[in-house]
Amino acid sequence: MQHFELVCILKPDLTSQIQSKINSNLEKSINGFGGKILNQEIWGLKDLSYTIKKNKKGFYMLFQLDIDPKKISDINKSLNLEENIIRHLAIKVDKHEKLPTIMGQPKN
Repeated sequence: MQHFELVCILKPDLTSQIQSKINSNLEKSINGFGGKILNQEIWGLKDLSYTIKKNKKGFYMLFQLDIDPKKISDINKSLNLEENIIRHLAIKVDKHEKLPTIMGQPKN
């Protein structure tokens, strides 16, 4: 098992119920592939640098997980099927960043 950080950008107009449903489906999917979500951080609604699928804003979520690297492609396939996720990126890290991250901290 290796360390990965996954960032998902959801459509901005989703209700909190749909967001939590996507979150639980993602957790079930990762657990089904033999992985484990260690931490999660909600970054909230942020402006996108450019328009993605007619959206100018997106709801950001960060997941820190441990999983077999061979299973990341399977997770990417399942995320591609979710119509409410407009972008996602999983990167391998040597160690997980301490939470809260800069993005997760409230603005002063």
